Amino acid sequence: MTLDSKDSSYSQIPIWLDCDPGHDDAVAILLSCFLPQFRLLGISASYGNAPLDKTAYNALSLLTAMGKHNQIPVYAGAQKPWSREAIYAPDIHGASGLDGTSLLPVPKAQLCTNQSYLDAMASAILAYPETISIVSTGSLTSVATLFQEKPHLKPLVKYITAMGGGINEGNRNENETAEFNIWIDPHAANSILKDTILSPKFILVPVDLTHKAIATKEIELMVLADGTSNLRRLFYELFVFFGRSYEHAQGFEDGPPVHDPLALIPLLEFYGLEKPETIDFEYKRLQLQAVEQENSPNLGQTRVLKEYPKENNMGSIVGFNLNMSFFWHQVDLALGLAAKNATI
Repeated sequence: MTLDSKDSSYSQIPIWLDCDPGHDDAVAILLSCFLPQFRLLGISASYGNAPLDKTAYNALSLLTAMGKHNQIPVYAGAQKPWSREAIYAPDIHGASGLDGTSLLPVPKAQLCTNQSYLDAMASAILAYPETISIVSTGSLTSVATLFQEKPHLKPLVKYITAMGGGINEGNRNENETAEFNIWIDPHAANSILKDTILSPKFILVPVDLTHKAIATKEIELMVLADGTSNLRRLFYELFVFFGRSYEHAQGFEDGPPVHDPLALIPLLEFYGLEKPETIDFEYKRLQLQAVEQENSPNLGQTRVLKEYPKENNMGSIVGFNLNMSFFWHQVDLALGLAAKNATI
């Protein structure tokens, strides 16, 4: 079976989530925890939208709000890029990384310290060899470090799916040709993009796609529903803050693009849990390379070196479109399930 073939032998997708919460990461955590097609094995919280201490706190707080704090272990992930100085995004996410609501509870669980995030991810992979996927919604530093230090795990991962990069769009660097997650650590990204084992099973969801996932006023009202659920209200307030930030910082007038949870959606098709016509995931197989030169005005840009026929299973899977109505339905479904489990 080729990597692009659809496998119908799965009832649930085992995943590990590396994230940097982050308003849109919060939605990725929500879907990972409550969509029944996923089995979330653990979270590594890394630097990115905010420093690691803040993103870890945010992950623990969100899990507490959703009543999952005793079920999902959270580890401290990568603290800084491979070569660059750490860069954060307070212009979008606020100083805490998750500004905009007073409903986030004090975490009822702490970071796991019994082992490193690298060993925890390795244990998860070894427990689900050739079936587990790694989901990255921040920089690729943690994921790249895992496979640099434990290369024997490369064949045991089914997919790595990541939100990041931009093919024809961007919002960072001097020329605005890069996307934040790749821009903050292009060296880590390249270690995956150039890897002959990892790159063919690497699914990249770039801003070309995620800029179509706009949380309009109608979506905000869907999130809030009847207003009686504090969990829904928490996410509604996060969406409202996120929208104002994006309008101010990048001129999005209709609502913010909710990037990160889109990295989960292609897995539903590739594991055979949803029909291709339901997901409607449009993608190309591209050989990519991120610009690493610090003095380049295109630092962090993901450049296309070559396009391959899909059946060749060469290059990485790069998404350009999917069924946004289906996506927002999954968000609403997960919110409904989370509201019944919430502790706030």
